[in-house]
Amino acid sequence: MKAGKIISFLHKKKRWGLIVLAVLVFIAAAWLCHYLVRYQFYHAYRAYLNENVYEEGTPFRALADASKDVAGMELAAESKCLKLYANVKTGEVAVYDKRNGQTVYSNPPDADQDSVANKVNLNYLKSQLILQYYNSDVVSGTMDSYSVSVSKKRLTAEKLKDGIRFVYAMGEPSENAIHFEVPLEYRLKDDYLEATVPAGQVKEYNGSIYRIQLLRYFGAASAKESGYTVVPNGCGSLIYFNNGKTQESAYSQYVYELDPLVSNYTTIENVIPAKLPLFALCREKNSVLGTIESGASLSLISADVAGKFNDYNYAYATFVVRNADNLRMFGDNTQDVYVLEKEPYNVDCTVRYSFLTEENKGYVGVGTYYRNRLLGEGALKATPDSGDIPFYCDVIAGIRETSHFLGVQYLHSFAMTTYDEAKEMSKELTEAGISKQVMNLQGWFNGGYYHDAADVVHPLRVLGSKKDLRQLSELLREKGGRLYLDVQFQKVSFADNGFPYNMEASRYYSGYVVSFGAVDPTTLRNTANLGYKEIRYNLLSPKYLPRYVKKFVKQIGKYDVDGISLRDLGNVLASDKRRTNIIDREQALSVVKGQFEELKKTGKSLMTNAANAYAFAYSDDVINAPVSANQYRITDADVPLYGMILHGSVSYAGDLMNFEDKDRLATALLELIESGASPHFVFTREESSEMKNTAMNSFYCTTFANWKEEAAFVYEKVNEVLREVNGAKMQNHEILDNGLRRITYDNGNVIRVNYSAEALSDGGITVPAKSYHLEGTR
Repeated sequence: MKAGKIISFLHKKKRWGLIVLAVLVFIAAAWLCHYLVRYQFYHAYRAYLNENVYEEGTPFRALADASKDVAGMELAAESKCLKLYANVKTGEVAVYDKRNGQTVYSNPPDADQDSVANKVNLNYLKSQLILQYYNSDVVSGTMDSYSVSVSKKRLTAEKLKDGIRFVYAMGEPSENAIHFEVPLEYRLKDDYLEATVPAGQVKEYNGSIYRIQLLRYFGAASAKESGYTVVPNGCGSLIYFNNGKTQESAYSQYVYELDPLVSNYTTIENVIPAKLPLFALCREKNSVLGTIESGASLSLISADVAGKFNDYNYAYATFVVRNADNLRMFGDNTQDVYVLEKEPYNVDCTVRYSFLTEENKGYVGVGTYYRNRLLGEGALKATPDSGDIPFYCDVIAGIRETSHFLGVQYLHSFAMTTYDEAKEMSKELTEAGISKQVMNLQGWFNGGYYHDAADVVHPLRVLGSKKDLRQLSELLREKGGRLYLDVQFQKVSFADNGFPYNMEASRYYSGYVVSFGAVDPTTLRNTANLGYKEIRYNLLSPKYLPRYVKKFVKQIGKYDVDGISLRDLGNVLASDKRRTNIIDREQALSVVKGQFEELKKTGKSLMTNAANAYAFAYSDDVINAPVSANQYRITDADVPLYGMILHGSVSYAGDLMNFEDKDRLATALLELIESGASPHFVFTREESSEMKNTAMNSFYCTTFANWKEEAAFVYEKVNEVLREVNGAKMQNHEILDNGLRRITYDNGNVIRVNYSAEALSDGGITVPAKSYHLEGTR
């Protein structure tokens, strides 16, 4: 009897054990399925990627040429405006412009007579490509196409539909030597030439290319010529030909900044990024505009002057086709390991060279041509705006602070500005003379300003109801303004405890997740939390970005507001270096542009923060647009190129005026007027001191009551001028000999801006020191 009970008990125990085991297996299987579906098999991002098409070439045969316009070369292609000539022995090309008889060369035709260049730099002058590479020991080297290919007669030419392809065999072609085969394609269109290195078609032997300098001296200007180089330094800058600054560093900036994943963790200077993928060489009667059509996110633009390395002024693009970095391995024996990406990025490195005639001369012609091109392609649209310009204000609604309950620390959300308080602020601004208000509501959901990942939308109840939010939107709309709800998709705060950063954050070469933060004032490391964990953040991998945007789009339609403000989508561009699924930066750009398309489908207006050029096509408003430039010593003047392109199509504002030094406030106001940009402030209804012990303590001057009068003053000054040109295009911009700046709009109005400390005159009009003057059709 007792034995039977024991056996029965054992059977039950075994049965329960099997049940528990089955449950555990089921849970494990369910988790595995979830893991595979959510992470391993999730490839929605691939739908946004572009495939490169490689055109097969045929043996090159020159075209019949009725008029031999370039001596020593054969006709390779011809369009309505241009003729492309090529020298199949040297790889040189030349473009003859039938409209004005001007010829632009890929390399200086008089290179051998250069009075400055040594042997290496003379080879560079004769080269179309300069490669930087690593050998098997990850030691870097440089090859130029002239000395290792052309001079060795290792160049072949192929016919393309609209041009020619050169294939450079660079280096000694043996089993042990480092050598490469690099194709360079030229395609002639109506008024431009496209030059492309299809990186996916490059063949590497015993070495790895990491940088390609493309056509370094295309259109280079000799020391005898006058003009300047246009570079995308902040708002735009000019480098005068032959400026004598041969002891200064060359201009060089990454387009759209350096990839955050490979940038330095130490911040030694604050730099205004290059937001336009273009450069230009402007002579008296014609200009050559270079625009990076493909591979811009992997490129940097450089420019230098005659007298340093050679007799020429030049500008060019360099493409980073694979990355490498030095990793420090810690342990018993700390050592550095150099990591090199196995394969080059499969990207077409393409620069379009547009040939501008006298009607589009100078930097104004560059801006006008590029703007008209974007208008023609539908990337920009003429705006019907007129009358008062917008007044842009960021309103900080909810933020987090550290609190404790029974000794347990947690983050508590509280209101700095409720919806009702925002309405009251709007009414007070209207009474102060500011009616057309564009409000960017920050910290309205998911915990506050440093909000949780945006795949869910949980508005902060402490701010008010959905009805209160709708009423705020209606109030602004009635006065000709808009309400935008702010969101950042790519930067995910450490405050979000539910974000699976190990799976969905971008990774570095070694496999670890990269995190960022504020700059530590003692070490200058840009990974600090300064005592508040929400300041630190991970970057959402571009692989998973579509999932988060899709979920956000499904939920944002429930809110009756005019627009969505994109804090990071238009200015942050990061790759993902995880070894099993590398997504390069150019692929990330395609994914980001795809998300702009998805957000645009909501029917809501889009505001972009510090918009890079790829965001122009989707932006209705831009805030924190560059209205100044970095003061590099090689540059000679700053010009509002960014504003020239956008004005009349997209409304834009400069940086926050709250944080301008009082001594610089007058200059900042003049920069807005010259650039055609609206004022931009940030407000809180509560005293900014309430944020002293929070992660928002850097916003120390936001109290609305303290800034209302100042904001009204700035707006009045800027609006009284720019309202007369609202919706118009910048027709001309001139820097006069006395330093006065004269801006002419296509509606007949002329604005003069005087940055100097003394009165200046032009055309019988005297402009007081640190002031401006409007002349026109009022």
